[in-house]
Amino acid sequence: MNLNAEQQQVVHELSESILLNAPAGTGKTRVLAARVANIIAQKKAEGSEILCLTFTNRACKELKNRIIDTVPEEGFAVTVKTIHSFCYSLIKEETKRQSDRYHDFLIYDDEDCKQLIASIDLTRTTPRPALQELQTFIEFEKKKRVIPGLRDFTNIQDDLKGWLTDYGEDLVWEYDIALAENHAIDFTDLITGAYEFLQDDAICRRWREKFRFISVDEMQDTSEVEYTVISHLFPGRNILLCGDYFQTIYEWRGSYPQYIWQEFRNDYQPLEVTFTINYRATQLLLEASQSFLFRTLGKVTVQSIYTEPGISASKDRGAPIILHKAGTVFEEARWIFREVKALPPEERLKTCILVRDNRQAKLIWMGITSHNQKYPQDQQLPVTCIDQFHLFKRQECKDVLAYLRLVLNKHDNLSLKRIVQRFVPRIGRRTLDTIESDSYRKVGLMLSDFIDPLSHHTGDPYGLLLTALAEERLVVFDVESTGTDTTQDEIIQIAAIRLDAKGQPIDKFNTYVKSGRAVGTSYYVHHISDEKLATEGIPPKEALTKFLAFAKDAVIVGHNVTYDLSILQSELQRLGISESADFPYYDTLDIYRRFYPTLLNHKLETLSRLFPSGHKPTHDAFDDILATAGLLIHAINEKIRPTETARRAAMAIYLPLFAPFSRKMDALRRLSYQARPTKIITSVMKDNGVKAWYQTHRDTSDRANYIDRLENIRKLYRIAKETDDSGQNPRDALTEFLKMTALSNSELDSMLAKDPKIPIITIHQAKGLEFDYVFMASLEDHVFPTYWARQKGDIEEEKRLFYVAMTRAKKRLYLSWHQGFGRQSYLPSRFLKGVNWDYCEIR
Repeated sequence: MNLNAEQQQVVHELSESILLNAPAGTGKTRVLAARVANIIAQKKAEGSEILCLTFTNRACKELKNRIIDTVPEEGFAVTVKTIHSFCYSLIKEETKRQSDRYHDFLIYDDEDCKQLIASIDLTRTTPRPALQELQTFIEFEKKKRVIPGLRDFTNIQDDLKGWLTDYGEDLVWEYDIALAENHAIDFTDLITGAYEFLQDDAICRRWREKFRFISVDEMQDTSEVEYTVISHLFPGRNILLCGDYFQTIYEWRGSYPQYIWQEFRNDYQPLEVTFTINYRATQLLLEASQSFLFRTLGKVTVQSIYTEPGISASKDRGAPIILHKAGTVFEEARWIFREVKALPPEERLKTCILVRDNRQAKLIWMGITSHNQKYPQDQQLPVTCIDQFHLFKRQECKDVLAYLRLVLNKHDNLSLKRIVQRFVPRIGRRTLDTIESDSYRKVGLMLSDFIDPLSHHTGDPYGLLLTALAEERLVVFDVESTGTDTTQDEIIQIAAIRLDAKGQPIDKFNTYVKSGRAVGTSYYVHHISDEKLATEGIPPKEALTKFLAFAKDAVIVGHNVTYDLSILQSELQRLGISESADFPYYDTLDIYRRFYPTLLNHKLETLSRLFPSGHKPTHDAFDDILATAGLLIHAINEKIRPTETARRAAMAIYLPLFAPFSRKMDALRRLSYQARPTKIITSVMKDNGVKAWYQTHRDTSDRANYIDRLENIRKLYRIAKETDDSGQNPRDALTEFLKMTALSNSELDSMLAKDPKIPIITIHQAKGLEFDYVFMASLEDHVFPTYWARQKGDIEEEKRLFYVAMTRAKKRLYLSWHQGFGRQSYLPSRFLKGVNWDYCEIR
């Protein structure tokens, strides 16, 4: 591998931490992969001891592929994740330890969260701000839990001061309760939740000891809150932070690289390296982009970061930048259309059209489409707009995903409501409003109870619980394991008790289980050593078979029991045991959240202090089930039995309406234990009426705006098929697919790979991409910089964004703007003055 001297320094320096400043196009990803290969070759660490974090899924995929290409075997073991994905993994694994977050949680995206906020009725009559403003406020307030003195980068407290003074605290409180009721978390919870876990010394030590080398890419886009979280892993590790200050384009979400870099310098005294050789752009384009920085940000500012000017590795001087002024946006689109058509046919798909925002993307797309339609189909330009890349956020795909989420999480009331309103007949808004009213909540009812087979069997969601207690079929159980990854870790202790009709133990099961994995740092939680397992444990197949016999025909109860059932089911399949752990179950975490929603938290330890449980949990499985049993009986006596009559009466009114849909969802859920995600999607489409509904409700808009919703669902199906890991059991694979759809901001790469087109996208979407030909369109001063940037009097980030757009081009750059629309006249963007016209040609 040919590396320049600066790159070799980063690859071969493995004893000191490094702060790397890597401008666009300087080969950073290639160097990161080479460094991982060298770490492994020098036996400084195994692949599993290397963590690489980056900002986008696109960068993540590219780096992972590069690593695997460089070190094929060990490369698969290297952890390469986005920061949000890493935090997801941490929370998912640690829910067992903390027991206040549901193990089966789902991630709600922005649209889901807005729907949830809209459902919170704090004021009844008082007008309230827009959902986006409320969502921004909630995000900021949650981040203050990590950094109390966090800069108010949103200025939202000034904008909404009056309303938020009266209702803000209640809003955040009710919003968190609503998330918990749905067994869901939002994107901010991924970061703040990971932070909360890492405050626990044992958890922090366990995660820190997993990795010896950590690299964090795109540091300029990492927020203070995110850095505060991941820096918990740094002490005693070898750290590489890399980024480019002049590509900071997420300051609006809390990215302050100068603060992060200075803190890193103070804490770790890193070796500082700057890459200067550019492998992407022509000489002219590199000089032009550097000149733009000098002219807009100032020579002193630029040279404080880039101590040496960049050098192009290309021998090609390059073609000049093209400048074009059009009369209207449609004339500008026509000019772009003609310029692209003038390129050699084999070069056209190496083109990208960049705009500042979604509205401009739509206008340019409409303009180009109108010109396209004048040509025969085989002569049209294959262009596609930004909307097409948000596949997972499209109505039809979110409908299908709602079914999948409900399959995994029966408490996802938001998904259920979405499905019911479109696909379930005879259930209207008034019915839903009644079921979600305070009177129903007070007796412990949620919308999801109306599709629970247990409710339809007994007329009460808690009917089976009460019956099983009376028949002495309640089994409270808990497990301890080598770790908290249900797909890989192994059970080392199973404890269970069977209760009599009064809630007293009448039989018990408690066994240690031999394991093929070392307990590692999990020892500090459960204090079960490898030696103890070797002498007192029995073979796992024997242990699990005996437990299934003990729990035969039982109703299972546990605290955050979905974790225990998940790892039990996973290990049964790994051991080749055909019996299933698909028990009917109740979760004391869910019960106490329903009947006592305003408690500070619902951890087993907290509940045992607040309510008479008779036992103290200790993280020994047997102690924990005794505490859980005590809490269960208290809830039954104080809440569940006293409200039974009212609950049955409420259920009787609407339960029959939900019966057909309940049967369909139960069939889907059972199928999910045996079939791959694609088969679940097929069943959703064919057996649940989604395909028929969209065939009946076809898009009837004009051709330019036509949406083929069924084709979008087919694309979703294809992505599910391509990403399916056959080595995972079906439920784990479905969970992984839903995680991917929730954490993905755009499907740009995969969609262009399958169906190459010329994308019309925002500059933010183009971050990390490169194209031979780049058109920067709609460069009007009211568009770029944005209205909000001008209002705040701070356009520095807008300057950097313009620079990022310029650096996407490899061969040629086109800059265009239009003079007006209707009676309105527009000025060209002030940033065009920052472009040295010595590098330009006017057309």
